[in-house]
Amino acid sequence: MQITNEAARAYAAIAAQNIGVKLDDIMLLVDEMAYLMDVYTEMEIIVKMHKLIGQEDR
Repeated sequence: MQITNEAARAYAAIAAQNIGVKLDDIMLLVDEMAYLMDVYTEMEIIVKMHKLIGQEDR
């Protein structure tokens, strides 16, 4: 499944809201995601995520 950058930010924003993240923090998250989408390729950001959560083997 491929989704647009806007849809990815929407999923993240709603997921953050669902777990109780404050609106100001959600806005910061969405802004940071927009920035990262401009800076990193999809593969680069996936590698960073895997390193962050310790699943480098995927």
